[in-house]
Order: sequence, then structure tokens, then C-alpha cells
Amino acid sequence: MKILNLTFFACLFCIGITSCSYAQKREETKAFRLPDVPVTLTAPEDRAAYLSLHYWDHFDFADTTLISKPEITEQAFVDFVSVLPYTPKAQQAVDTLFSRTLAEKEMLYHFIALADKYLYEPNSPMHDEELHILVLRALVNNPRLDEADKLRPRHLLEMALKNRPGDVAADFAVTCRNGRRKCLSEIKAEHTLLYFNDPDCEDCRRVKERLASSPTVNRLLESGRLKLLSVCVEGKTAAWERAAFPARWIDGYDAGQRLTREQVYDLKAMPTLYLLDVSKRVILKDASAERIEAWLSESSIHQKTDERPR
Repeated sequence: MKILNLTFFACLFCIGITSCSYAQKREETKAFRLPDVPVTLTAPEDRAAYLSLHYWDHFDFADTTLISKPEITEQAFVDFVSVLPYTPKAQQAVDTLFSRTLAEKEMLYHFIALADKYLYEPNSPMHDEELHILVLRALVNNPRLDEADKLRPRHLLEMALKNRPGDVAADFAVTCRNGRRKCLSEIKAEHTLLYFNDPDCEDCRRVKERLASSPTVNRLLESGRLKLLSVCVEGKTAAWERAAFPARWIDGYDAGQRLTREQVYDLKAMPTLYLLDVSKRVILKDASAERIEAWLSESSIHQKTDERPR
């Protein structure tokens, strides 16, 4: 009897070891695997194109348990996004990804959420509207996607395509503190900085202080090369009437709230900053104050270099 018991427990132990080993192997098979890029592809753009198009070849989109494994799925998406700027096949690669997510609706929604988190959210360090447009086009143009699932990406795409870098910014008017109306098109300067804000917003106050104390911004304002137009998008609010703005700023409010009512600009968060050139073409859209400062500073350095006698 003792021998039988020992044999029985020995079998259980072996089964336990086998089960653990099998479970471990199953987990290992779920680890994300990159495609093998053919050695015959030597040009960097060709290798990047192949990698982006075949990036998800070994990923099981039908396995929804991978959704709860951010170290696999979310990390793979982040790495995939980092490849896109280097491939001429970026739109095709994103189309391929979202076609494959249709294997499971839950997986589709998860990848849409990941795209929102990293590419759409203004505070994301990876925020990139141009890459997000690729995602939105992939969703809107996919014939296998339900029409109900296309409603939101279609609206977001419409907004994202407004006032893109290189476009002439849509004209609008503000009412200044002296009661006069001023149009964006009337402002004459080498650069115009649009500061869409709500004075009640804490982030707006922080950005206002940053711009007001920026040596680069103040130097360009003083020289007349830069004009800064501050717009309270909520109209003539009590907070705007109480607020104080630097003397060199053009400060006004959107009297009819046309900007938000007609969605003239994509103002998904406050504040929103646009930098325009002398022709009112968009240079930077929905950029941070830090990025605008850096661009203006670098531009000033280049101009000084160009102006040196030769």
C-alpha cells in the first residue's frame, strides 16, 4: 500500500511538472515575434517597408487574452508606431493592422483605444496627428467595418484634416477689450501665434505664464516679427473679463462662439496653440509651448546666420 501511494504521488508530481512546463511553453509562444526581414533587402527604406507590412504576421488577433497583456500587445503597438515614420508603406501597414484586428471585435476596439492613447491624446508624448490620420483612414476606408464603427473615426478625420501644416489657417474674428473686432487675416507679422484658451482652465494659465515669461517669444514680440493672438473660445466670460494679459498680446474673445459651434479649428483640449507663417500658413498645429519656443528660437538662429555678411 505504501508503494502504491508513493507511485501515485510520484505520478502526480510528474504530471505537475509536465503541466507547468506546458503552460510555460504556451506563455512563451505568446511572446511577440517580429518577422524575419529578407537579407536580400539592403536599402533601409525597403527593410522598413517589409517590417511594417509584415510586423503582425505572427500575432494571433483571435486570442483576446493578449489584450490583458500590455507587455506584449501594447508594447508591440508602440514599437510598430515607431517604425511608421521610416516606411513609404505606412498607410498600407496601418490598413493591414486594422484589417487583421477584425478577427475579433474586442481586439479591434482595443487597438483603436491604443491609437487614441498614444497618437490622439494631446498629453501623450507620442501624440502625432499625421500618424493618427493613417489610423482614421484605415478605419473609414475598410469595407469590412460596420458603419456604426465608422462614425467616430469619420468625424475625427474630418477635424484632423482642418488647418493642417502647410494649409492656410481658416480666418476668424475676435472682439478685443476696446470693443473693436479684429480678423486673423488683418494681422501683419512674420509669424503669428494663436493661443486658443479658456481663462478658467488651469492648463491655460500655466501655458499663458510660460509664453509670457519666454525670452524668445518676448524678443520676437518686441521686434514685431511675431504677433500673439489670444482667443477666449467661450465668448465674453466673467473669467475673461477678470483676466490680465501681457500688453503686447492681441487679446479677444469669440463673440458668437463660432470657432467651437462651427468647429472651425480642431480644439479638442484647452489650450490649443498654432504657429503660422507670414502668409498665415500653418507651421505647427496643436503644439506645446515648449515646441513652439524651440521652433522660434531655432528659426531666429538660422535667420541671424543668413544675415551675416559673406
